[in-house]
Amino acid sequence: MKYQLFFLCFLISIICFSQETNKELIQLEENLNNAATNTEKIQALLNLGEYELDHNFGKAEFILQEAFQLTQNDQNIAPKYTALVAVQLGVLHRRKGQHAIAIKQYLQALAYFEQVKDSANIADVYHNIGVLHKFQRDYKASFEYLEKAKKIHVKLSNTQGVANAMLMIGSNYKALKKSDSSKLFYTSAKKLYLAINDHKSIEKVNNYLASLYIKTGKDSLALHLNHENIARSKKNNEKLSLVTNYLSISNIYYKQKEYRIAGKYVDSAIRLSKKEGFRQKLASAYSKKSRLWYRLENYKSAYLSHRKYKKYADSLFNIENTKKLQELELQYQFEKERQEISQKTAAEATQKWLYFILFLLTLVSAILASILVRRNFKNRAKIANDKLVSEQAQKLALNEKVKVNEEETKRLIADNSMRLEFKQELLDQLKSETSNVKSLEEMKQTMNSLISKLQLQITTEKKFSSIQGKIEEVNKGFDKKLREHYPKLTKTDREICALMRLNLSIKEISTIRNSSIDAVKTARYRIRKKMNLIAGQELEYIIQSL
Repeated sequence: MKYQLFFLCFLISIICFSQETNKELIQLEENLNNAATNTEKIQALLNLGEYELDHNFGKAEFILQEAFQLTQNDQNIAPKYTALVAVQLGVLHRRKGQHAIAIKQYLQALAYFEQVKDSANIADVYHNIGVLHKFQRDYKASFEYLEKAKKIHVKLSNTQGVANAMLMIGSNYKALKKSDSSKLFYTSAKKLYLAINDHKSIEKVNNYLASLYIKTGKDSLALHLNHENIARSKKNNEKLSLVTNYLSISNIYYKQKEYRIAGKYVDSAIRLSKKEGFRQKLASAYSKKSRLWYRLENYKSAYLSHRKYKKYADSLFNIENTKKLQELELQYQFEKERQEISQKTAAEATQKWLYFILFLLTLVSAILASILVRRNFKNRAKIANDKLVSEQAQKLALNEKVKVNEEETKRLIADNSMRLEFKQELLDQLKSETSNVKSLEEMKQTMNSLISKLQLQITTEKKFSSIQGKIEEVNKGFDKKLREHYPKLTKTDREICALMRLNLSIKEISTIRNSSIDAVKTARYRIRKKMNLIAGQELEYIIQSL
C-alpha cells in the first residue's frame, strides 16, 4: 500500500509537470500565431525553436529553417535577427554533428555582433564555439573561447552566462582526466545556478557530476543523480538530456559488470539518438555497445557495433573535418583582418582629406586674419596719428595760453611785491607821521593821505586775488595727473608743484604762499623724495612734462 501511494503521488506529479510544460509550449505557439509582423514572427520562432531543441529536434529544425527563410525573403528584417537565427542554427547543426556547418553559422553571427559591439551576444557565440571545439577534442581552443565568454559575462554581471562557461570548462577538465579541477568548476557552476533558481541547468550539472562520480568510483552517488535526471528529463520531454543520462547509467553498470543491464540503457540511448539525429551521442553509444558485446564474448556483434561507431566517429572527428573547421576559422580571421585594414585605410584616406581641408581652412583663415590685422593696424595707426596731431595742437594752444598766463602771473607777482613794499612803507610812514602830529587839523590831513594810500593798496590786492584763478586755469587737469602718478603727494605738495609749473622762482613761490624761502626749499626736497627722483633729474622738468 505504501509503494502504491508513492507511485500514485509520483504519477500525479508527472502529470502536473507535464501540464506545466504543455502550458509553456502552448504559450510559445500562441505567441507565434499572434505575431503581427515578420520581425515579431521571427522572435517567436526563435523562442519556440530554442525550446524545441531540447524537446523535439526535428520540429526545432523545421522552425529554425522557417525563421531563416523569413530573414532571407524580407529585406526589412534587421540584421540582428539574421545573426540570432544563425546562432540557433549553429546549435542545431552542432548537435547533429555537422560541425563545419555549425562553425560557419557561428562565425557569420560573430561578424555582425562584433561590428555592432553587442557584448552579450558576442559572449554567447564564443561559448558555442568553445563547446564546438570541445566536441572536436581541441581542448586548447575550447578553453580560450570559454574563458573569453566568461570574462564578458563577468563584466556584464550575467550569472547564467558565467555558470554556463564554468560548466563547460569543468567538462573539458574531465575529458583531460583532471578530476579535481573538473569537480571544482562543476560545483562552482551549480552554486551559481542555485543562486538564480535555474533548475534546468542544475539538472545539467548533475549529469556532468554523475559522469565524474563514475570515474572517481562514487557509483551510488552517480546512479542516484542519473535516475533523478531521467525522471526530470521525461517530465520536461528533454530528449538530449535523456540520452546523456542513459549513457551515464550504462557506464555505471558496465563498471559493475552488469553488462546486459548496461546494454538496455545503451539501446535506449541509440533509439532516441537515431530518432532525433544526435550523431555525437550515436558515436558514443555504439562505442559503449561494442565494448559490452565484447565483454559478453559476442565478438561479431562487437565488431558490427564498432564499425557503426567508426562510421559516426569518423564523420565527426576525422582530420578533414578538423581541417575544415580550422580553415573556416582562419578564413573568418583573415576576412576580419582584411576588413579592419580596409577600414583603417579608408579612415586614413579620410583623415588625409580632413587634414588637407583643415590646412586650406587654416591658410585662408590666416590670410583673412592677416588682412584684418593689417587693416586694423592701419586704422589704429591713423587714429593714433590723428590723436597725436590733435594733442600736439592742444599742447601748442595750451603752451601759448601758459605763456600768456605766465606773463600775467609775473606781473601780478610784481604787483604783489610792490604791495608788500607799499604796506611796509605805509606802516613806517604811519608811525612817523602820527608821532609828530600836534593839532587836529594836521591829524585830519595825515589821515586823508593814509586813506588814499590804502585805497590804492586795496586795488592792488584785488589784482593779486585773481592769481589763484589763473593758476587753476593754467594747471587744469594737472592736479589729477599728479594724484595718479604720485599718490604720496599731499595737497600742499601739489599746490607748490602747480606754482613751479608756472616757472615761478622759489622767492616768488614763498611770496605767494606767504612762507619763507627755506620752507619752500624744504618742500621741494620733500617732493623730490616722494617722486623717487635720482640725482641729476630736475624736478621742474618732470613737472613740466606731465
